Amino acid sequence: MEKTSEKYDINISLFFFLLGFLLFVSITLIFNGVSEVSSGKTINGIMSFSLGILGFALVAYNINKIRRRLSLPAVLSLGPRVVTVEICENCGYRTERLFKEGDFIFGRGDKCPKCNSETPMLIEGIYLKKEFLVKSQGQ
Repeated sequence: MEKTSEKYDINISLFFFLLGFLLFVSITLIFNGVSEVSSGKTINGIMSFSLGILGFALVAYNINKIRRRLSLPAVLSLGPRVVTVEICENCGYRTERLFKEGDFIFGRGDKCPKCNSETPMLIEGIYLKKEFLVKSQGQ
């Protein structure tokens, strides 16, 4: 697991190095384009200036994309789960729990934790629930 972390760090370092290099080349092309236009080489100047602006825009786009990726919480899918919904006929308490083998709709489930009724709760529904986990930035 440590090797993948090192590999990831190297890839990020290489990415930022390439962004810095592209920024340097873009600024150089912009200044080169301005100096060529002022010396009379209009076509070469416009091309250099345009390429410099395009490179600068590419760097700005990637930095903005990285900034947004770091600010958004990561969402992980926990996958689908089969859930049983039970309701107490005495007090109306409703609960969800993981499906157990033998559960069926309108069957009887667990005892009510709220009113401790003698009659088990009624199984109102069984369905597939897809849940997601939002990771915090520190994890």
